[in-house]
Amino acid sequence: MSAQPEVWRVSTVEGIFETDLDTLKQWIVEGCVLPTDKVSKGNLSWIEAGRVPKLKSAFDPSATTAPKSTSTSFDAFVESNYDTPQTNSTPATTWTEPVHEAPPAGACQNHPDTVPDYVCRVCGALFCKDCVRFANQRVPICPLCGDLCREYRAIQEQIARAEFQSSGFGMEDFVRAIRYPLQHKGALVTGALIYAFLLMAGFRGALVAWMFIFGCISHVISQVAWGRLNRSFMPDFSAFSLWDDLVVPFFLGIGIMIVSWGPMIALMFALIFGVISGGVKSPPLLAPNHVAAESSRPDISVLTDPNADPAKLAAENEKLQGLRPGSQIAREAEASKNEANDPAGAARYFLPYLASSIFIVVLLLLFIGWAIFYYPMALTVAGYTQSLGSVLNPLVGLDTIRRMGTTYFKGFGMVIVVQFFALGVGVIVASITSPFTLPLMGNLVGNFIGAAFSFYFNLVIACILGLSLFKCADRLGISVD
Repeated sequence: MSAQPEVWRVSTVEGIFETDLDTLKQWIVEGCVLPTDKVSKGNLSWIEAGRVPKLKSAFDPSATTAPKSTSTSFDAFVESNYDTPQTNSTPATTWTEPVHEAPPAGACQNHPDTVPDYVCRVCGALFCKDCVRFANQRVPICPLCGDLCREYRAIQEQIARAEFQSSGFGMEDFVRAIRYPLQHKGALVTGALIYAFLLMAGFRGALVAWMFIFGCISHVISQVAWGRLNRSFMPDFSAFSLWDDLVVPFFLGIGIMIVSWGPMIALMFALIFGVISGGVKSPPLLAPNHVAAESSRPDISVLTDPNADPAKLAAENEKLQGLRPGSQIAREAEASKNEANDPAGAARYFLPYLASSIFIVVLLLLFIGWAIFYYPMALTVAGYTQSLGSVLNPLVGLDTIRRMGTTYFKGFGMVIVVQFFALGVGVIVASITSPFTLPLMGNLVGNFIGAAFSFYFNLVIACILGLSLFKCADRLGISVD
């Protein structure tokens, strides 16, 4: 079965015609088609006929013996579009300097020593700002194929970001998160000082510091998750908004605490409330003795009746003697002795308390484990959704964990390492600055330095969580920049 002949279109002053390659060459030889006329193979873009490698021999039969040129960028484009090998000559042009060597990678097509500013979106050729043509003095046009050009730096950043996003989540990201706050030293120092001073300003200051740190954490997570890796972690206070910069972080922080630590706090309050309201119940084994004491009270009427039966009077006198303190102590001692000699009775007494204590301890451990495990995800959800409803709904976080897969568990492990390291740094700072402790004021110097370090470590944690989201953007539906 023979292949279909190539269909070429040619645009001349006489109109547009369709033909095959051999006929087009014949028209060129006969002078019906000029090098400046436009041609197109199939539905590809129009280009000048003199620049098509397959047609150069028809325009200049001696071109096959010309020395080979190494300026191949446009020829490679034509070769890929027209399925032809590269020819051994380059058409003369009037808009470029003669190029005798192939431009190095990342250099202008016509000026090998110049960093390119634009790249053609069709042929991929690189040009500096002096080589491109501008439509309406603003739109860059490729001088080779006439299509639009894009900024070279923006394209390079997109390529680097795509490669970084598809590289997986690992130790390199952990190191990048550690370095992230240090990229903005001015913002880091300013933020640490603000956070430390607010923590030293009493309860109201600590409340504002809490809102400030949650605002920075959510800002970092959202910026990094959307691929803005070089943005500062400090919110833009030049356009300060009471709602966005204070109210939203405050409620997001409350939501994070409720969904992660709320169950454990509720259990602790329930235990405290039960102890205060109910008190300590009397042991169940004391109830029979209490009943016996009620039944052994003497009958006063018999004791005061001079004509009472001597037998009844003797019995009531015995009961009266049993109410003496010494007799009650003796009975309780006898009951304790009998209880100690009866292991089954002791087990029946302690078993309900033991079972209840074990259940409470297990429940408390489960709630603590939930808080430790889910707290990073609560921060993550708050950062990339900025929605209190999503934060309070643990199903959103659990679904995010499911879609992130092992990436979240890697990030969780990194967060735990940072938290342990932060704890160690806090202990070291407190130990070193302990001589500066003041009466009634505490260790102000240690608390201030510890708060500054805490600000840095919280930013590292936020960057880890943001990077984990960025690496899973395709699975989470996040449109990165």
